[in-house]
Amino acid sequence: MKADQKDSIDSIINAGEGQTIEFKEGINGIDREIVAFANASGGSILVGVDDTGKKTGIQPTNRLLSQIVDIARNCDPAVKMDLIRHGDSLLEIMVPEGKDRPYRCKDGFFLRIGACSQKLKRDKIVKLVLESGKMRFDELENQEFAFARDFDGQKFKDFLKLSGIGFKTEARDMLISLQLAKEDRESARLLVTNAAVLFFAKNPQAFIKESHITCVRYAGADRFEIIDRQDFSGSPIEMIESSLKFIRRNMKVGYEIGRDPRRIEVYDYPLEAIREATTNAVMHRDYYYDSSHTYVHMFSNRLEIENPGGLLPGLASSDLGKRSVRRNRLVADILGRAGYVEGVGSGFDRMKSALEKNGNPPFEISVSNFFTIRFSPRVVSAYKNDLTPRQTKLAGFVMERGSVTKRECAAFLAVSEDTALRELKILLKARMIKSAGSGKATSYKAV
Repeated sequence: MKADQKDSIDSIINAGEGQTIEFKEGINGIDREIVAFANASGGSILVGVDDTGKKTGIQPTNRLLSQIVDIARNCDPAVKMDLIRHGDSLLEIMVPEGKDRPYRCKDGFFLRIGACSQKLKRDKIVKLVLESGKMRFDELENQEFAFARDFDGQKFKDFLKLSGIGFKTEARDMLISLQLAKEDRESARLLVTNAAVLFFAKNPQAFIKESHITCVRYAGADRFEIIDRQDFSGSPIEMIESSLKFIRRNMKVGYEIGRDPRRIEVYDYPLEAIREATTNAVMHRDYYYDSSHTYVHMFSNRLEIENPGGLLPGLASSDLGKRSVRRNRLVADILGRAGYVEGVGSGFDRMKSALEKNGNPPFEISVSNFFTIRFSPRVVSAYKNDLTPRQTKLAGFVMERGSVTKRECAAFLAVSEDTALRELKILLKARMIKSAGSGKATSYKAV
């Protein structure tokens, strides 16, 4: 051993055991340490050193080296490693971070945490599996789904029409060609993925209970008083469209008068950005998280869309909008084919552009176990008047007709005359229309 190598090993031993260093006098139980390092970020096992850091020595014979190789090979899956001799009495087993996690030995699953290799319980094992990206929820086959009983052929036809895919063969074969299902040769049963269940089941929520969207409008800036609430179920496409209708119905609209006689509607939040954010929530949510679902919160001073699932392993907040990482690849593929996802990684740029054009501040993002995107309302100029969709509709009606009565407005809006009058008074106050005459002979005209 060279002097600098000896000094390096001595320095490592003097530093003691830690996240990446383990001391072992012999190879008994070494399989636990091997899988623990492979399941973590890797590390080295120094054989021939006791727990106190004292060199006890070991003879790194060919037989011993062969035993260690067999131990690593018998792990499930096999663990790759390097064996390095340090003199005649010390052996280093270098275990890199595993690419096929989780790994287990005959005694179970272990993970390196600090200076200890801890045996994992079920929940920790599941988390490790999910973080490895080996078990994507949308790609798993749903064993409870029976194709003949639960498949909605009309939903599938609607998707094919949106996607521009010709319906030239049986739905079973189309699903297989789209990698959304496969046939079990022994039973001849069609095994359908969770992604296909989400989009094409008659009742997706019967199989994936928390896959719905809840939209709530509040009176103020907190969740104290609810004005409107709806829970939307169905396919992701159906829920996206239903959520957008709810948002549009509950959103204030600015009414601008320009040279064009037709009304110009400017919403508090640009619909393009809201559609993009809602689609992203459905596409990237963690469907393994079965204690909550996607929410749209409409407050008096902001709009928030939140979905279960933080950032994927290896992705930082600063990477958002720069790197494209898909949690649910099949879900993303279906939405892309249906025209709900345009360019890979371009969604953030489109939202930023839409907000800027609409006069909104930039969106904000917060990440924990949930991913939340927050929009602030547009900055209203002096020439813009905040109106509800119904008031905007009524203003357009007056402009198009030139002169209308209260009764005509009530019939147009399908409301009572008293309600129509209240809406007309708001337009009068905003100086968007003017009145002429009095009593029953009162008429309303565009300014």
